[in-house]
Amino acid sequence: MTKTNQRTRTRGRNRLVRSASALLAAALVVSSCGSDDDTASEPAATEPAATETDSTELAATETDSTEPAATDSCPAHDPLTLSVAAIAGSRAITTGLWLGVAEKSGILAEEGLEFDIVDFTSSADVNNGLLSGEIDIAINGSGGIVATTQGGDILGIGGVVDASVWEPVVDPDKISGWDDLEGKTIAISSQSGVAWAVLGSWLDQVGLTYDDIDPVIIGSTFENYSALEAGQVDWVPGAAPVNFIGEDAGLTRLGYAPPGGQVPLYTAGYAATTGGFAADNPESVVRFMMAWIKTARWAKDPANRDELIDIVVEQSEIEESVATRSMELYLDGDVHSPYFLPEDGMINEESLQNLVDSMVDQGILETSVDASELWTDEFAKQALACL
Repeated sequence: MTKTNQRTRTRGRNRLVRSASALLAAALVVSSCGSDDDTASEPAATEPAATETDSTELAATETDSTEPAATDSCPAHDPLTLSVAAIAGSRAITTGLWLGVAEKSGILAEEGLEFDIVDFTSSADVNNGLLSGEIDIAINGSGGIVATTQGGDILGIGGVVDASVWEPVVDPDKISGWDDLEGKTIAISSQSGVAWAVLGSWLDQVGLTYDDIDPVIIGSTFENYSALEAGQVDWVPGAAPVNFIGEDAGLTRLGYAPPGGQVPLYTAGYAATTGGFAADNPESVVRFMMAWIKTARWAKDPANRDELIDIVVEQSEIEESVATRSMELYLDGDVHSPYFLPEDGMINEESLQNLVDSMVDQGILETSVDASELWTDEFAKQALACL
């Protein structure tokens, strides 16, 4: 079930991050079932913009030192509903789409789960939803990383995309190639976060800087594309399906890196919760990761490709040919497949560290942090052991 508006719930106060290994302990006892009782924290006031890469400053929280005892048990499959946020919406091929795939492939039913999906357009809203307790788990963007480094109780739990999903989609009447980007107008979502970091990497590889382009902040990927299609800008960073839609409309795709260059390895999306929810409901987080890993494996199995394409066409509301090319790009291609929907559920720490370091260079983060401080692999490990 997908909703576009947040719900109001009564939640307990947040008890915050505990040691990673201890988070799994309390509810994973023989056949006991994890509580649906979420936790809450008070986010600082934000002014979210409609982008998938926005960041937000979030209030630091207190730490609870109580650590439950560890256990090796696997969770039961009793009925459980999780409120899950999809950044950029449940149509987005690089984020929310896969929550719907988990449902429509039958994986959620197998695991006794139901996802109550809430669509968001910015990391600011996702983070506030998590910290308010209205959301249990989210497929988040780089704004979640910013929130964690600023003291917000956002905890990464699993991998989604660990390489750039964008490529320049250009008006061929104005741009002939990578060496023709200087001085051209580009529609972007924000001048922060992972998409901006990818743009900086491209420019550096062709000997340019941010000062050499003319950025215009418009909105989401689809909104940026509409501006390009209307002739208001010269190019956009396009992720599937926008790049293929543009190609079919006569626009030009330049590829994911300049000739002889490298595709930026930056974490573009990851699964996250709060440390408080994870501490209170470790079994629920493990069950989410079990379903997430099974979804990744199901999607990458060629035997399921026709069914997957049907789901993508319906949920993302795109043509079959666009859906097919998008899946071939992300699930089969050498560039993206190793970094897209990891079948072990893990975040690629090299990509995560690359993003953090880039955000420091951009001035988004004041100081660098070790990538291992931003997430825990304990839930993915437990999920793998239980599959």
